[in-house]
Amino acid sequence: MFRRSLCMLLLAQLVGCSSMSVEECQVADWYSVGLQDGQNGVPSSRINDYAQDCREANVMVDHLSWGNGYELGLTHYCMPDNGYRVGRYGGVYNGVCDNPQFIEQYNRGIQEYRVEQRIQEIDRELSTIAYQVQQLNKKQNGNSEEARYLRKREKMLRSERQALIVPTYQYQYHFSF
Repeated sequence: MFRRSLCMLLLAQLVGCSSMSVEECQVADWYSVGLQDGQNGVPSSRINDYAQDCREANVMVDHLSWGNGYELGLTHYCMPDNGYRVGRYGGVYNGVCDNPQFIEQYNRGIQEYRVEQRIQEIDRELSTIAYQVQQLNKKQNGNSEEARYLRKREKMLRSERQALIVPTYQYQYHFSF
């Protein structure tokens, strides 16, 4: 029975559903549900969704058990290396951690993710420009106003891409007296 409820819970998590069915409410191990929610970094308000859904099924949510599991789950989620991992893969951070190192690492990871996404955008746009210039060269001599604009845009994008790839160094000095 426990295994079935855990499988249903995991399936609901995978499809992004925050509510519970009548069957899930009836078999829920609230500590495990809270633990899973904490490990996934979901907001604590999630329990209100469960309470509403389970009230319709005439099932009371065990807030204490859920909260105990949730707090333990957060201790795993809020580790700095997990913050980096969540950010690096573009995950959403719901503001559930008090750990400044988690937030610092999340910010570092999300910044790297955004740079990677921008480089991919630039690469797609450069491919489109190359195709458009090729088509213009077939039709004309390639000196049209549109071709000049495309070459200018290409140069700008290549410059931006290079700036994103080349690491920048920042030095921080701390003086102690």
